[in-house]
Amino acid sequence: MAGRNVYLYVTEDLINSLGTSKESTCQDFIQTVKNTLGINSICKKASDSNKRWRHQRQGYPPYIGYLALFVLAAGTEGDFSPNAYYPRLRELLGEKPTSGQYPDFDEMQTLWKDLEKWANVDKSSELGIFKANITGRWVHVGIPIAQTLLTEKELKALPIIFAEAGLETISLPSERHIASLLVRYGRSYLRRRTLQLLEKTNEGNELCQALIERIVDELCTWDGSTELQSEGRKQIYGVLRLCCKLDLTAKRANFTLRCTTKYDFPEEGLILNFNNNFYSCDEYGNGWSSPILNSRNFDASMLDWRDGYRMESTDNKWCFKLPNSPIRVFVEGRSLGLPGIVEVGRLPKGSPFYLAVHQECCTLLEKWGTSSCEGFEKLHIVKGLPTGWHLFKVTAAHSDEIVKNEYPILSFSTSIRLDLEGGLRLGKGNWFFRFAPPKLVLQCSDGIAKLYCNGRLLEDSSGQGIYELPPDIPADTNIKIEARNGENVIKYLSLLLVEDFPLVTSIKTPYIDSFGLVTTTKDEQSPKVMGALVRGVDCPVFNFNTLLPIQGKQRIVFVGKEPGEVAIYPEESIPIDWYPVWAIAKGSLFDRAMFCGTSLKECDPKLSKLSPCKDRKKLDSWKKILLDNHKRTLPPLGDIRLKKLWVEFQKEAKRV
Repeated sequence: MAGRNVYLYVTEDLINSLGTSKESTCQDFIQTVKNTLGINSICKKASDSNKRWRHQRQGYPPYIGYLALFVLAAGTEGDFSPNAYYPRLRELLGEKPTSGQYPDFDEMQTLWKDLEKWANVDKSSELGIFKANITGRWVHVGIPIAQTLLTEKELKALPIIFAEAGLETISLPSERHIASLLVRYGRSYLRRRTLQLLEKTNEGNELCQALIERIVDELCTWDGSTELQSEGRKQIYGVLRLCCKLDLTAKRANFTLRCTTKYDFPEEGLILNFNNNFYSCDEYGNGWSSPILNSRNFDASMLDWRDGYRMESTDNKWCFKLPNSPIRVFVEGRSLGLPGIVEVGRLPKGSPFYLAVHQECCTLLEKWGTSSCEGFEKLHIVKGLPTGWHLFKVTAAHSDEIVKNEYPILSFSTSIRLDLEGGLRLGKGNWFFRFAPPKLVLQCSDGIAKLYCNGRLLEDSSGQGIYELPPDIPADTNIKIEARNGENVIKYLSLLLVEDFPLVTSIKTPYIDSFGLVTTTKDEQSPKVMGALVRGVDCPVFNFNTLLPIQGKQRIVFVGKEPGEVAIYPEESIPIDWYPVWAIAKGSLFDRAMFCGTSLKECDPKLSKLSPCKDRKKLDSWKKILLDNHKRTLPPLGDIRLKKLWVEFQKEAKRV
């Protein structure tokens, strides 16, 4: 489970199975805990077990047994109200099942936090990543309740449900839409209790919200693969997304298909079978493929989008699905680094989008559009849409009340998510190299949450909920990230930045010599390699800024942050007296700008009046390249901040 989310999931059956060799039962376990109480309460005894246990070099935290008991209580069946926890705990301990907080139970949160530290920091997540998440508003009992939301059997079945439902994280659907898909495709895999919770998708049901968040966490860590037990092999799943180039003047729409997946595309591309016809695509970037084609692009208007379709690779290792839906949401592809408009899984709030709608849904959709949306208009498309489908353009949606129950795909996201993006991990836990820290991504639909790093408020300079760690953050100490609403902590996570780390030289993996053969020589001067560990070779210092997708003799224009800083490779050597910010790959039809700077904060263009360059030819070249009067250069893909930086360079070029 290294690097994967784990939970302290405890049931009576589990404890019985653990005690089989000792001929002990769950009741023996409970009685043993009660017999150790003495004059203290069970919670006081649990707190005492946490004192100085690390100094005694015990293998596992001694309080795990107590926490297991609290989780066992959360899953106790009986004549209790759905949210009653303390009566369950008291009955489990043989006491009168009364309400009211159990003595000293508020101190248990310290133990859960310590378990999180032990799993993620002390053990470097080698046993799994444990998060002491609180379910709903139940500050003290929310953590044990969170451990019981899904059984181990349900967790193992989730990838199959995700695959059948056509779920992926490149465009994560809203919680209500995810719940509706899980109910639809999970009836053969999920407990009745789980299905009943998922059907209660009103915002006031905190247990349902917590369950969906738990499932979304699993979805976000899913790599897209499932084990086909009946066939004894693995299959990789992805989603087919509709993409469209609109020509409103000619009133035409050109719909194509692209594949999306978190899994790495094969280098040789994919050959996909659809209705005994074969199509191909290659990796495009950021989890997207190029348009699917044979001799020309696949015409997606031939399909009835109310139905679901699938394409499989010729070796049956890959499967991509187009989920069936009478309504499809599109946004401008620029935000995803794609041309035209692109299908997404979620309705954006307060920003422009398009809707492809089958005529059976138009009555309710037009009512919603005129009452709850801004700039709702029907586009007159004469060619390119399947029969019975219509295309609408919307400036912004402000409410989902009319449509969210009937069409969950048009519901807004209501949850708050805090994730790490990018960075270079050391192992599978939340340990990162100091020189390559991750970014913090906070998704909050209502914008009320603020992000703090070790108590320091962070500013969202991107405007997209993407935050950078402060540059002066200390290394080799636990960093606490918190999303707060006022004084209340809504979400949190911890990470560690590692400055120095020892190279592992004690592994039993053999060294390989310069000919690729195993070598047993002990001569330290002989060239040999074991993974990233190289012996007997003086390696030159590597400039990471030159790591670019250059192919053959392709020309690359390097552009620095000061006017006049320009070099054309390979005619000119890569500069050594200044660092390039942009590398523009010259193509036959278009050029592509790629960011190659050290960091965004150090790459703002310098004011032209301060430029030391006196070479008028270089100044003119720097200006001409950035202004791009012929519109050949495509802006950088991906992060919106790179596009903003590109615009700043273009503004500065006008002043030269």
